[in-house]
Amino acid sequence: MYTDRIIKLLSNHRQTHRTELPQPLTLRAIATLIQQSLPPQHEDNSTRLDTDLRELQAQGEVLAGLGNRFCMAPPVVLAKDETNLTGVLFRGDRAYLRLAHQVLETGQPVVKPTLHPRVHGFHRIRERLRNVGIRLLTVATSVDYLSQPELPQPVILQGYESPNPFQTVTWTDIIHQYVPRSGTPQFKRWFPITQASLYDRTLLKLPTGEWLWFEADQFYELTPDTALLAMFQLDQGANCLIPIPWDEAPGRLNLQGVSLPSSYAQLLWRLSEPDLDALRTRLFTPANRSTAREALLRLGCTFV
Repeated sequence: MYTDRIIKLLSNHRQTHRTELPQPLTLRAIATLIQQSLPPQHEDNSTRLDTDLRELQAQGEVLAGLGNRFCMAPPVVLAKDETNLTGVLFRGDRAYLRLAHQVLETGQPVVKPTLHPRVHGFHRIRERLRNVGIRLLTVATSVDYLSQPELPQPVILQGYESPNPFQTVTWTDIIHQYVPRSGTPQFKRWFPITQASLYDRTLLKLPTGEWLWFEADQFYELTPDTALLAMFQLDQGANCLIPIPWDEAPGRLNLQGVSLPSSYAQLLWRLSEPDLDALRTRLFTPANRSTAREALLRLGCTFV
């Protein structure tokens, strides 16, 4: 519903002194600007906007940062492998899409994200794209970028101190803590918490959608990816792996209610097609199933 508008909005907002980079916008700013672009009679739907933003993250189009800020991901062209270069996909900052078409001599409309290069050879295509600031990745190289689950390290936390959220009275009954629970879905592992029951090394989520880490009597704001990697590490440490429905015969993976670090989500989306009859359910061909399973096992999931 909002995906095309989000991509256009975030790609058009550039940093003032470094126009090659997109300008991050807060969720509130995105909602306001999109609402202004809609017909007057259009009903505001903040829930759908948030859903579409999360879906664009999974597709590798959008990055989420601190303070509920979002921007377009760096431009990348995705190929299945080094020999399959027909119909490669462009993802990320659309300010670079025209350049991708030009250097690959596609002859297509410059707004098309599926590219059919007339330039031949993987290394030649990669060099041409690199010269204009665009990466070329294959599924195999994407696996190499997957981060291991881990708790936030002190070097990451430095400089990200955050005020005590419990001092904001209106939030005290809706701050949630992540608690691993064996056999329960991921979305059911969040529980309301008060400051009196807070303990060291706790992952918190604010009602505004921001993530905090509490350690050594200090609160630290986390990026979504850092928070999600911490979440999976907490699960592994407690031996409470996330159960994910996996129907082996048709290769159907049900990710409803599951939040994944962006690199994992992007890999799974690249390897699969959507199940049009089920929200956040992906369909994998036999050739791609082992890679998908390997990635999810590495993250800390179990199949049911």
